[in-house]
Amino acid sequence: MPQSAVPQLYTMSSCCVAFFKRSYSTKTKLTTIFNEDVRQMVSREEIKPRKHPGRCNLNAKPFPEDLTNAVLKTIKGVQLKNVMSDSQLLLNYLHSRHSPVEQSEIMEKKQQNRVELEKKYYSENMDEERQIKFEKFINNRVERLVAQRTYNWKPIDYSNKHVCHQYLLSRIAPEYNVIKTIFSELQQRDPNFAPQSLFDFGSGIGTVTLNAKNIWENSLKEYYCVDTSSTMNDLAKLLLQEGNPNNEKILPKGLFYRQFLPASPNLKFDLVVSAYTLFELPDIKNRFETLLNLWNKTKKYIVLVEMGTRAGFNLINEARDLLLEISSQNNTKSHVFSPCPHEHSCPRYDTDDTPCNFEVSYYTPRIAQQSVIKREHFSYVIIKKGERPKTDEQWPRIVRPVLVRSKHSICRMCTSSGKLQEIIFTASKNGKIPYWCARSSKWGDRLPIVIKEEEEEKKEKSEQN
Repeated sequence: MPQSAVPQLYTMSSCCVAFFKRSYSTKTKLTTIFNEDVRQMVSREEIKPRKHPGRCNLNAKPFPEDLTNAVLKTIKGVQLKNVMSDSQLLLNYLHSRHSPVEQSEIMEKKQQNRVELEKKYYSENMDEERQIKFEKFINNRVERLVAQRTYNWKPIDYSNKHVCHQYLLSRIAPEYNVIKTIFSELQQRDPNFAPQSLFDFGSGIGTVTLNAKNIWENSLKEYYCVDTSSTMNDLAKLLLQEGNPNNEKILPKGLFYRQFLPASPNLKFDLVVSAYTLFELPDIKNRFETLLNLWNKTKKYIVLVEMGTRAGFNLINEARDLLLEISSQNNTKSHVFSPCPHEHSCPRYDTDDTPCNFEVSYYTPRIAQQSVIKREHFSYVIIKKGERPKTDEQWPRIVRPVLVRSKHSICRMCTSSGKLQEIIFTASKNGKIPYWCARSSKWGDRLPIVIKEEEEEKKEKSEQN
């Protein structure tokens, strides 16, 4: 058969098939199964739909008065107006921060720029002297272009007391409330968890210790805080002493401040936390080594938190993937406790340019102005050592604000299958109790449902064009 006849025959065959044949397409049908225990509790009026067990308490509450007083005493004698002004500049910088660019990426950019410049300026008629000048010109231009187009990461100098005060005033309220939210969920979902030891890497101003002390004071016997800045360690300790350096008795027993990670590889802690610290590590190699060290010191839970920017989320997702991979390679059981209901790759990272983050509302402390409500976005992961319990139904997590409309509500969720799913809840389709539970849920909550995916064939009659 001549080759020229093949396209024509293919076209005719396609038309015949399209004319005579019905086409079939498959689509995924989502069905939701509401948790029967929750349904019964709501039916018996033991709980209200807005208090269902998947809710996280993210409502803004006044900043603790005793902590506000401790901050004021800690910064006594400081020119508050100057520190407040500079703290806003520091806050803006922190929100715009990116992780360090890897050396391999810099070299790749240099090579790309070199190729572009040589293609634009190179001439075969250059003599040896001009060739030397040309090389010098290209090298200088490449360095300048790379410097202009590459993020210039620098570590923040927290040995400077003024910088520490800036950080304290700008970050005490949001960090305190973020850590409180994360620890509260951990306590709510695992009420039997009574940690005896806490390891806080990059302890900073001490918001992890403050919250851990409030929640698990009865069980905690050791608080091991590591920060490279002795100035920051002194500030955190003074804050715990309510601004009085002579107030040693108020400090929790077993409190230690260090500037380096513990040398002993056998030292393990029930709860390991790294909050707002990964940005300070100079490269991916350093991050991986540090995370491996923290993981080896983890007995039960590891908690990682960063700002909810795209860059912050990338660091959390990188750490999540690394720890799960380490666990898999070592044949040790572990699972993601929160926020993900799965151990698959993050669907938000794979398919979206926006970060997987959550929001907490908080009141600012009354220091130099009236207390106002603000919002903080954060990205985090909690990984627990051990196999996921069979009783864990892996309720989907609401990862964007619930869209409440007339007679229906739309929930965008991350599911146990590692997918992002959008489900529209109505009273007629889902029932009144599931509908009201979905309607009263907020961004960051878990919804007490199981999502089933069923592929159904949709028959469509083809039409001839």
